[in-house]
Amino acid sequence: MISMGETNNQPSQMSSRFVTWLGRLIVRIRPSIEKRPPESAEPGSDPALVDVAVVGAGICGVIFARYATTAGLDTRVVEKQDDVGGLWNRLPAWQDIQNRVEDFAVNGIRLDGVRQPHVQRYVRRWVDRFDLEPYIDLGTEVLSAAWTGDSWHLETSRGALKARHLIAATGVQNDPWVPPVDRIDAEVEEFHSSRLADPEDLAGRIVTVVGGGASSWDLLDLAIEQGASEVHWIHRSLRWFLPTRTRKQEMWPNLRELSLIQSLTGSSSKLSRFLGWLLRQEYETFDLDEIEPDEPFDVRHHMLIPGRFGMTESLGQIERHRGEIRTIEDRRVVLDTGESFETDVVLWGTGFRMDLSYLDLPEYRDIDRLEELFPRLGSLVRSRDYPNLFFVGMTLTDSTSSTPFFAAIESKSIVAHIQGRCVIPRDNVPHQVNHWNLFRLFAGFDDHNYKPPWWRISHFFRAFWYAVRQRKTVRL
Repeated sequence: MISMGETNNQPSQMSSRFVTWLGRLIVRIRPSIEKRPPESAEPGSDPALVDVAVVGAGICGVIFARYATTAGLDTRVVEKQDDVGGLWNRLPAWQDIQNRVEDFAVNGIRLDGVRQPHVQRYVRRWVDRFDLEPYIDLGTEVLSAAWTGDSWHLETSRGALKARHLIAATGVQNDPWVPPVDRIDAEVEEFHSSRLADPEDLAGRIVTVVGGGASSWDLLDLAIEQGASEVHWIHRSLRWFLPTRTRKQEMWPNLRELSLIQSLTGSSSKLSRFLGWLLRQEYETFDLDEIEPDEPFDVRHHMLIPGRFGMTESLGQIERHRGEIRTIEDRRVVLDTGESFETDVVLWGTGFRMDLSYLDLPEYRDIDRLEELFPRLGSLVRSRDYPNLFFVGMTLTDSTSSTPFFAAIESKSIVAHIQGRCVIPRDNVPHQVNHWNLFRLFAGFDDHNYKPPWWRISHFFRAFWYAVRQRKTVRL
């Protein structure tokens, strides 16, 4: 029993700790309660100064905004389109993701399906869940960006903006690319994979697909599924893919199993040997020796891409041509080998180029391919040319992972760097980094998010847990 003359500090200490914890929780969950982000300045007025300006409100830009605002950083996202979603706003409805829903989505944000409308709604759910709307300026195009010595100065279509840090989140795939071709009285319809809105129009027609990667495989699948009368496939080289008898999203190993294999093998060379052996076995099983790539599979340079069941099952019905289109004349395509044939439709599965011209920086404005950007990045994300300039999700294209997973891990460490809790090295990473190995790269310098020495053990058990619990969403 406590006498009237004694004092018990325990309840007040507990209350104080609870109030402190509650205050921190509110700031982390709803930073917009404390402050509304400043608006862009009108032309002729002094630009608003924010901690972070993010260019692009696609998957990467929105996920970065979530981590930045949760950390209490003044954040402004500028997006030239009229809605969030980036490339997924512009793709046709049949386009889909490479992974299972559970492997693509992270942090409990629901993804209803694998196709374009589902992914676009998924990005919107990030905005709604974390109350990011006040931080995003839609219909705002960045016209130029310049480092002024202590901050970044952005000219946009709606005024000027100043930021201590600049995040380029416009992605690698934002400019559909078709190689130069001579056209002489061409009567052939042409569609890039990002512009084929009505695949059913391929029925009963002679279809030619150009490209040797994932986009061309999707187009081959579509042409076969829609009942094209003939299918031609033109490619220069071939890429490895993992054949499957089901939907491409159900391939084995999926990203969960790949994570566990990465944790067990430890090195990229061991993982490459295992996956190379697996791919050769599957190519033999599916009788795909004729399209097996010449170079051995290397996880540091090749993606583990799922195959397309329709394409592999109907390979004998596809007329393959090694080369490039040089001319389209009337209803004929002429290759650089001299070969020619008639076609009704040419489908370009030739991918995308990036557009960094909005930066208006001599080192970056003419870059349109990943191999040109890669040497200019430290630790995949930090500019080696300018201070306080970062790129989110820009190296994902040639890596085996999912965009939200990549963006979340990169964003956490960039935010920690901005807050002074770690330093992202400017050392260039000479190869691609795949999925769970991204933890290993960032844990090497980010002690704030990856506590030494236990992170290796904890991430192995996380990989094991998610491999067993296949339907659980990865939390980052």
